[in-house]
Amino acid sequence: MPIEVGKDTSHYDRCRTLMNVHKSRHQKRMIFFSILIVLNLYLAIALPVRYHLSLVYGKFLQGVMFGAFAFVYSAGLLALLLFAVPEKPKLLTLAILLIILGIVTDFIHFITGISMLILCISQIPECRQALWIKKQEGYPYFNKRFDEQMQVFGKEYQADHMLDNVHDAEMLDMPEQGTPDFTVKPQTQIFEIPDISDEFRKDDV
Repeated sequence: MPIEVGKDTSHYDRCRTLMNVHKSRHQKRMIFFSILIVLNLYLAIALPVRYHLSLVYGKFLQGVMFGAFAFVYSAGLLALLLFAVPEKPKLLTLAILLIILGIVTDFIHFITGISMLILCISQIPECRQALWIKKQEGYPYFNKRFDEQMQVFGKEYQADHMLDNVHDAEMLDMPEQGTPDFTVKPQTQIFEIPDISDEFRKDDV
């Protein structure tokens, strides 16, 4: 997108502030989600498995299989919630559907499931704000210096030489003729080194 000279950047501070608020709230939600997932492992997995273990042998295998599937389901849901940031409302929608499906299939306990749904619904207003922010000029950096960089060079800064595998890199050949600032001027007069052997002979005598 071309950068116009003298464009309005008054919304930059507001957009950066909202993005930081969204990031902070998402991190706090993940803490609550993690606690709820751990609680769900006990309510929806440990208790049913313990109940099935107390029954006949056929129920034992059923309890183990149920516990394994519920654990994988909970771990996958937590990973999905981690990536369901406000900028990605489709992932949030998918997480809500998985929570509802988990409640129906008993993979997620009703109490923990309702709590997760409340946390997900609380993120919907932030998703609307994030979609608005993505449409604003200057996204995602909202930085005037970055805009100047794009205006001058037309792209982000890229280093001319990569620093990886430096030990495998070959040294560039130095030019035979040095630069004017570092050229060593040859001496026009060569001084002879005096022979001091005669002086040592006199001292020995």
